[in-house]
Amino acid sequence: MLTRKMLVQGLPALWTERLVLRSLRQSDYSTLSELFSDPQVIRYVNRGSQPTPIRARRLLNQIRSSSAKLDSLHYGICWRGKEQVIGITSFQHWNDQNGTAQIGYILNRSCWGRGVATEAVQRLLQFGFEDLHLWRVEARCYEANVSSERVLSKIGMSYERSLPSFGLHDEDDEASESLMDVKVYSMYRE
Repeated sequence: MLTRKMLVQGLPALWTERLVLRSLRQSDYSTLSELFSDPQVIRYVNRGSQPTPIRARRLLNQIRSSSAKLDSLHYGICWRGKEQVIGITSFQHWNDQNGTAQIGYILNRSCWGRGVATEAVQRLLQFGFEDLHLWRVEARCYEANVSSERVLSKIGMSYERSLPSFGLHDEDDEASESLMDVKVYSMYRE
């Protein structure tokens, strides 16, 4: 079992047939800034607020801060043999004491519809259950985020409940906010 103390030294790389999940590097942050500046990519992130350089920087700072404290474990998603990050998958709100975490992912639009999110998240779940000894992993997505729901179903997560009335900014009108349920999915260690 990997412990918090061991992870201070760095996250182990995780491999799949097509991908490498690796620790984020300082050199990744310009690519991530571009990723967080794409309105379609962050549509369901950060309550759907429109991307701006300030918001992108805020997201990057949140990632750095939570990574440094090991509150979250953020992995860059790369194609095998390539160094450029095409997305991120993470265990957020990681609690090693009670064996729980919330999984999240964000992917460059050019990689959508190619099974990348499914492959990356499956590998992260395997790492979580086998190496971190998690017993429960949760994922959340807005009800309108059908693609994310499909990923969660493909990896075997089960719908658990809905959390009502989360605010989501209208992408065409930043001042407008609609309320939308957030669906909660979960998976338990076998």
